[in-house]
Amino acid sequence: MTASTIVALASGPGPAGVSIIRLSGPACPKVAEVLIGNVPPPRQAKLAKLRDLDGEPIDNALVIFFPGPRSFTGEDVLELHVHGGRAVVRDTIEACLGLSGVRLAEAGEFSRRAFIHGKMDLSAAEGLADLVEAETAAQRRQALRQMEGALADEIGRWREAVIDCLADAEGDIDFPDEDLPPGLSERARQRIEDLKIRLETYLADSRRAERVRTGFQIAIVGKPNAGKSSLINQLARREAAIVSAIPGTTRDIVEVRLVIGGMVVLISDTAGIRESADLIEAEGVRRARQRAEEADLRLGLITDHEDKAEFADLMKAGDLWLLGQADRLDWAAPSADELAVSSVTRQGLDALEAMIIERAQADLGKTESAPLTRLRHQEAVREGIDALDRALTASVHAPELVAEDLRLAARALGRVTGRVDMEDVLDRLFAQFCIGK
Repeated sequence: MTASTIVALASGPGPAGVSIIRLSGPACPKVAEVLIGNVPPPRQAKLAKLRDLDGEPIDNALVIFFPGPRSFTGEDVLELHVHGGRAVVRDTIEACLGLSGVRLAEAGEFSRRAFIHGKMDLSAAEGLADLVEAETAAQRRQALRQMEGALADEIGRWREAVIDCLADAEGDIDFPDEDLPPGLSERARQRIEDLKIRLETYLADSRRAERVRTGFQIAIVGKPNAGKSSLINQLARREAAIVSAIPGTTRDIVEVRLVIGGMVVLISDTAGIRESADLIEAEGVRRARQRAEEADLRLGLITDHEDKAEFADLMKAGDLWLLGQADRLDWAAPSADELAVSSVTRQGLDALEAMIIERAQADLGKTESAPLTRLRHQEAVREGIDALDRALTASVHAPELVAEDLRLAARALGRVTGRVDMEDVLDRLFAQFCIGK
């Protein structure tokens, strides 16, 4: 059991109707005895007078005690539900810190202890972090599934399949002269091929899950003074980008985060595409091209059909040409991949938002598979695929090489849930959590 007992505000900061102060560690019963006079019955809410170390009343609190290991962290946990005034919260935490063995929790330390005591795996902890940060229903659904173990279960099945294949390969190594079924390694080969295909399918779908979490990316590209900044301001319904008649005003990328149709959408205003002797503007154009290449959708804003030639190389199938300044330009019969818009009258902007929603939902829609939501997951699975590929190309007469590659595949998959090599990941992950979570 961890020697120290930690305390932190588990609810949001600032004045509130109710604030929750959480403690975890062996001193929880002592804290309850000193501050409220006794230890409440396990997992039962008790209304009690909360006092400081001098016996002065602080508040009437609802107190709940969760004895370990049946608690969030696997240790004794004490929750003090107090009125959310700053003075009440401050005095309550100071009273807890006045007792021996109690200290302030570090960022994410409650979740770290839950991981250490086996109450959640690493992917579930990441799901909890995502759930805390979720802005949309799609993000919430995805994070909740991961927190409840959907990814861990899938990873576990993959890893068990690798271990089964490893058992066959090691049978060839350990008992070469025994009367065993012929071709153990060869029989495992088909299972390795099937598993490799499954992992490749999940990896190909991983970009969708990552975009649900980070946002569907849109880049607005066009020549200088085409009206890109005005357009992004209209979509954001605020002055997110500087609008000027001077060409080349936008030099760096201006990114606006929106929630449209229940999806997080990141719209980037980029530098006008043109040749420039100005080193700063030229760097802005380079970044604009790079962002356009990385985006899920490109909106090419033009004021003349001849402008398309300037950056047609950036546009891809499914992208949309925006025919700008439609309030004063006569755009005749736009084609299927064109839409006339105006930042002055908002002509076409409702249709543009509807198209963005449709495209984002099509690309980031619901999936029944357990998602690989982070680059870390994807790198581990990709490493596992590479190891399986090496196992398939190893000679059937070299079972030692096959077995070693299968061990590496199992180890790579185990890193997703925190079974191996996780110290470098733990510090980065749990530092993302709010104190008290």
